[in-house]
Amino acid sequence: MSDSKIQVKVGSVEFSGEGNQDWLSNQLDKILEQIPKLLQSENDIPKTLSVKGDPFKAGDSISGLSLINIAGKLSCKSASDLAIAAAAFLHFIDGKAAFSRDELSSTMKKALGFYKETMMNNLTSTLTQMEKNGIFNKSSNLYSIQAVKVTELYAVLSK
Repeated sequence: MSDSKIQVKVGSVEFSGEGNQDWLSNQLDKILEQIPKLLQSENDIPKTLSVKGDPFKAGDSISGLSLINIAGKLSCKSASDLAIAAAAFLHFIDGKAAFSRDELSSTMKKALGFYKETMMNNLTSTLTQMEKNGIFNKSSNLYSIQAVKVTELYAVLSK
């Protein structure tokens, strides 16, 4: 059989493949079986998650949280944990889609009871690792939280 190409998109579910016709047909059948589940997962994400102009609106359950509340809900123990808490605070409470390293570090320092001076010693490598792990995006000198992580944080913080 000759090689074939296919691309299918249903909602946010997208499949594209290239290869042998039989293999491609088999893979497409698997995807088509999963589409209802994938679309249901998409529908389970609250559509009104947004804060201060951000596409994600945190309702009252998040908007009233302090940095210390967020750090507690996220069980912060390490520099990366606290960086995520600070980023969540900047994102959800301050409504910032992106923030500088200085904004992040000064926010971390305000988390009394969680912040330790040693957390600043390796902040650059911590942020680089978080970027590699798909938690933060970095563009120019600004950081932002990956969309998947925003959804995950919203679920934890809104409990």
